[in-house]
Formats: sequence, C-alpha cells, structure tokens
Amino acid sequence: MKRIWTALLAAILLIPMTFQTQAQAAVNISVLIDGVKLYTPQAPVMIQGRVMLPMRSIFEALDATVKWNQKTQTVTAVKDGTTVILKINSKTATINNQTVALDVPAKNLKGNTMVPVRFVSESLGQKIGWNSKTKTVTVTTTNDSGGGNNTYIVPVSYVTLKDIGNAGDGRDLQVSFSKSSTESLISHYRVMIVKQSKTFSQADATRISSANYTTVYPAGSDRSQVLTSSSRDIDGDLIRDNQAYKAYVLAVGKSGGTYALSSASPSLTLTNTNSVNGATNVKASDISDNGDGRDLQVSFTRAQNESNVTNYRVFTVKTKDAANFNVAAAKSVSSQNYTTVNKTSSTNTTLSTTLSSSARDTSGELIRSGVSYTVFVLSVSSNESALASNLSSGSASITLSTGNATVPYITQVSDIADFGDGRDLRVSFNKVSNESSINSYRVFVVKDSNYSSFNLSKANSISSYNYTHVNKTGNNINNLTLASGARDVDGATIRSGVYYRVFVMAVDNNNYNNNILSAPSNSIILSSSYNVGAVTSLSVTDVNNYNDGRDLQVSFYRPSDQSNISHYQVFVVKSSNSYFDLYRANSLNSYYYTQISKNSSSNSYMTQVLNSSSRDIDGDLIRSGVSYRVYVLSVGYSSNNNALSDYASITLGNNNQNVNPVSTPSLTVIGNNGNGSDLRVSFSPAYGESYIEHYRIFVVKSSKNLTLSQAYANRYYTIANKTGSTITRDLASTTLDSDGEPIQRGSSYRVYVLSLGNSYSNYTNALSSASAAVTIQGVTEVGAVADVTVKLMLETTIMQAI
Repeated sequence: MKRIWTALLAAILLIPMTFQTQAQAAVNISVLIDGVKLYTPQAPVMIQGRVMLPMRSIFEALDATVKWNQKTQTVTAVKDGTTVILKINSKTATINNQTVALDVPAKNLKGNTMVPVRFVSESLGQKIGWNSKTKTVTVTTTNDSGGGNNTYIVPVSYVTLKDIGNAGDGRDLQVSFSKSSTESLISHYRVMIVKQSKTFSQADATRISSANYTTVYPAGSDRSQVLTSSSRDIDGDLIRDNQAYKAYVLAVGKSGGTYALSSASPSLTLTNTNSVNGATNVKASDISDNGDGRDLQVSFTRAQNESNVTNYRVFTVKTKDAANFNVAAAKSVSSQNYTTVNKTSSTNTTLSTTLSSSARDTSGELIRSGVSYTVFVLSVSSNESALASNLSSGSASITLSTGNATVPYITQVSDIADFGDGRDLRVSFNKVSNESSINSYRVFVVKDSNYSSFNLSKANSISSYNYTHVNKTGNNINNLTLASGARDVDGATIRSGVYYRVFVMAVDNNNYNNNILSAPSNSIILSSSYNVGAVTSLSVTDVNNYNDGRDLQVSFYRPSDQSNISHYQVFVVKSSNSYFDLYRANSLNSYYYTQISKNSSSNSYMTQVLNSSSRDIDGDLIRSGVSYRVYVLSVGYSSNNNALSDYASITLGNNNQNVNPVSTPSLTVIGNNGNGSDLRVSFSPAYGESYIEHYRIFVVKSSKNLTLSQAYANRYYTIANKTGSTITRDLASTTLDSDGEPIQRGSSYRVYVLSLGNSYSNYTNALSSASAAVTIQGVTEVGAVADVTVKLMLETTIMQAI
C-alpha cells in the first residue's frame, strides 16, 4: 500500500500510556505502519507520561523531504503540498501555516528529533491503535488511489446538549447525536463546544487543537457522551456554568482530509444551584421620550429567598451582545455601567426602577433611542464564597422609540469612498422633534480612544475648524458627506485606518448653555484600497526562555504585492491596553517597535525573533508573565498608505527552566602531535543559556557511549565557558578521554558536550548527541642513514686542474 502524507503525520503519534516510567527513559514499544515494523536508531522514549517517536526515521521511510535548520533548531518536512514545521522545545507546531498546540514540545534526544503529534494524525483522519498487552502502536494509512467515489461522508444530525449535574464544569454537560448515515467511512467524531456568541465553520473545526475537543469513536449506534471536568471549549477555556454554549460534531473520514460538520445544537447555559435565588420575570418598558436612560423602566420579581441577597444590579446590554452575557461578565462590569436596586421591606414581590439620564449600557455607552437592548438582573450574594451571585434570564429585547425626540439621534455612519480624508465619511441623523429653538447642528468626529470622555462641555469649546456645521432643514439629515478638509475634534485631518465615533450637537438659538449633544455613533474605521496591504496569518510563538524579547517569535505572510512597501514594524501591546490602531501605530517612534526589513526572498512567509532590548508600546521591556497583543504594520513609501494587521495574542512563559543540550558538536583533527592538541571542538550555544553555568567537553572512544548520568559523574572533561555565540575550543595536549587515558594516534574518538545547569534551573543538566568520529592518523618516519664515509679523489682533482 502506498503510504500518503497523512499517514506520515499519523505515524509519529503522541500516545498516552497507563504504565509508569521516568522522563526521557527508553521504553520497549513497537511501531507498526500498515503491519510493517518500523526500526529506528533511537528507541521510543517517555516524556511526561507520553510516548515520543523519532521524526526523521519515519518521515524518510515514507519518502518525505526533511530539512534541518541548525541555527533555528527547526525541522521542516514536506510532502504532497503539505508542510509541517516543528521547533525544538516549542509548544506549538505549524501545519500549512496554521499554528497548532503540542501537549509536549519536540525534543532533541541523542541527535534525533522526538515529536508528539496525535493532534496532527487525528486531524487528518488516521486511526491509531494501541495494544497495552504487547505495547504496540499500530498505524493504518490510506491509499492514494482514492477508492472511487466512497470518500463522501454525511454529517451527524440531532446534536443536543443536556445539563446533567451541578459541578460547574464539563461534567455537567452531556452531548448526544445521531450517527452519520455513512459511519462505515468515518474514523472518529470530534465533539466541539462553542460559546453561543461565536460563529463556527467546518474550516474552523479542522484547525482546533485536540486539547479543545472530545474524540468519540463509532459504535454502530447513536452516541451520547458526558464530558469531563477538564473539558474545554474551542477557545481553550474550561467549560463553566453561567455561560451559553452550543455543540458541533465533526465527522472525520478514514480517507485523509475528508470532514463533515454538523449543524449547531440548541443553546444551553449550565447552572449551578449552589447560589442565591435569582430574580425572575425581568421586563423592560419604554415610558418616555427623552432619548436616554429616563425612557427605560425595569421591573422584576425579587428572589424567592432574599436572606443571602445584598441587593440587585440592573444591566442594560445591547441585544447583539446578550448571548455572551453571563455571571462572570456581569461581575466585571464597572459600577458606572449598571443601576443598583436595593431590597425593600415591602411585601410586594415586584421591584421596579426607572433609569437616569446618565445611565449607561454595559459597554459604557449612554442609553439612547434606536438601539436594541436586553436587560438582566443580578442577585448579589452577601457571601460569595458560600453562595454565588445569580444572574437572571434576559428580558425581551426593547428598542426605545424616537417619537418626540429632544436629542439628535445618529442613524448611520458609513465609509463611502477611498480618498483617505473626510470625503470617505457619510453621516445621517434624526433632528430633534421641535426645532423652534434650534439654530443649527454641529457634527463632531472623535477618535474612538477618546469618545468616552467627550461631553457637552467639551463640544461647546471645540473650534469651528474642528467640526462640521449643518443648517437645519426641517427634515432629518440624511447622507451628509464631510469635506476633504474635515478634521476631528483634536484638529487632525480625518483619514483612513483610524477608529472614530461621531456626535451631533443641536445648537440653541439664544443660549449656548441649552445646546444638546447626541449619544455617540457606533465605532467606524475608514478603509483604504491603496496598494500597501496588511500582512496575514500573523502568529506569535514563545521560543526561548530569556525573559525578554528573545522569547518572542513573530511570523506572518507578506502581502502578495510588496512594491509599495518599504519595511515592516512589529508592535507589542499589553492586552490591558485595549486601544491600538493605525493612527497610534503611525505616531510611535522606533524606540517602541521592532523593524523588519523587506527582503527579496521568494518565500512569502516571514519569521523574526525579537531581540533582548525589544520594548512594548509603553516603552517597557518585553518580559515573561505579561499578556500581549502583537501587530505588524506594513510601512509604505508614503506614510499615508501604511496598513495595520489584525493582532495575535501571547503570554510568554516564565516557568520553563529547562536546561537544553547544545546541537551536535563537530570534532576535527588540526594537528599530528599524537595527543589532545590535535583536536578542535565547535558547537552552537544551547537555547536558554541563562540557565546554564558552563559547558563540559568529553572525549570518548568511538567504541563507547556516554549517558547523561555518566557525564555528570565523570571527572575527565574540558570546561568551555559561555560566550553567547558559537564556541570553538582547541583541546590541550594533556587532555584525557572519558576513561582517563591520554589521547593518542590511531584511536577513534567522538565528543559530547554537557550543558551544566545553574541554580536558576534547579541544577538540571542536558547532554548533547555525539559528534562524528575522527581518528588521529599515525605518520611513518624516515630512518636516518648510517656508516657514512667520505673519500677524497685527490688525483682526479689535480689532473683536472692541470
């Protein structure tokens, strides 16, 4: 059977085992590919209770092209249009430019790259078997011929969710579904739990890490699966109560690369009854026409038992965000953005409140007409550790009317052109109902980062250069396009790539103190179709352990057309700094970003590791334990044409104190003295040198091997101190081999290098693989002549002189 690329990936499986073994200990496991035993130079090993198998042997056995980059410690395997990239000690891998998580990082062990890839094999539909009695891994591959038209598979149907417990985690969740009508073609099913607010496609499903779904194998009948306490949703978050979920089931075909995604299940929110009683019958009513919170009245049935309830909080949530609003979200809302309702001594079971003119929704925006809202009520516990607070169900959606409007109401802001100035921005708004006291209107454009602090007082003080004047017409103002010279309230010209919000102020006839300011519009960013494109598929990886920028690797695809691009800039932004856009990126100097040169390489994929002095946009050095968002700016030859990418998130680890081995050292003969001075050793520094005290070089007879424990106990070595770069060491004439014997001609030797850990690594060590063997050749000496005699030919000399 011809083994295809999907089998190639499936073969190097990370398989959880039930027996105990020490980390990096060889184990007696057989690997069968299509029934043929695989022989490898390095036996399988156990790391963190998982089996690791050598990558190169399997890849080459299946005719894949394998390349090793010594400098980056990266192995790349390519076959049939699929590319897999793994980096030693990295917790992620890349499959066709998609980043996926590894349960255990790839390791370099005795010169072999040992890899865990269960998630890869399952994502490609390969079925892996494990026989615990014989300790045998079996890999069944598919056939390239395709087998006719039998590769089409049908998705499962009738996916449902059920709350069966009260643990507040995945144990409460039961997923049921009807089997696929083509189950004979299916390798396994993947149960995926998705937050209700998210959209989800089959393409998304095929990229989900194995840690974030549950595998269910066909059984010839409909299936029902109860999840576990460690089950996670597709975002990697633990499943919890008070969060709305939906479930999908992905059917994975036995033929590599065939999938079928089910429809979503009905939504379900897990509840934990270990909480105070909740409010019920939440209702919202439109009772006035002020165009703000005074129009909104909320009533609800108070908790059946209020003995553990301190008070109630009323949350006004935009209906578009209501599906994602839960107890955790409610607790994180600022006190400025909800209304508190106290308990009363009244026996009335219904409480009611009318909000104020300054009332805001949960996003911090003033409540206003024309926006659809859903209201929730939180019963606040008096002892959260004993009984949790309880969030009600949402009210019916309500949109406050704009009948007798006393405030201008913005109905639309849109991007209509591509001039890169105010002509791109069109604004529509409803006038106030009674314009008899109104002279005109003013349109203010405010950067999104500043809109929450923009108020009537500031609007009244804005110069006429920095707003657009609009005369009243007796009608609503529709499709007002700003001028090319229009400016925002800061005096900056309006331009592409900046997030804005728009306000409208009704200007009073006589007394400016009676001016009226609208609520802000929705956020808008003006796009640009200039030839500078943003990078795509941006990913960030934690690749080292220096506790600085050298830990952060940034990778992305360059725009297809770079002719108008000068270079790229990488911006590292703390996740707590929620606002970053093109305007801010353009305003920062080189101290706050890392520049990447545009190169002429034909490779569209770029990778850059930052340096130790790299800083975030606040000027702080990049460090472990901080959550970051990373952006890449494509910088055009004209600064007006720059393009900013979407962001990728990362938190650099600070607990990976592993001591890493150096790459395979090289050993060369440089002399013929018949001792250690004939040998030169070279090697690149190990990753994470900050955890290494120094290196030890061991010369070992080629007929012998050296283990880590033997190296640590051996006293015949040469010390090499760290230099931060490649180390080259010529040995001394007195150097002894690992047996304590002098180095001599005619003997074959190899060298190993021990990375000796310091106190920061808890004194752990790592041993390199052996160098290639060399032999100091002997030289045959020419013997000295003996019995030398001299005879004076006197007569001949005299005769010649005559």
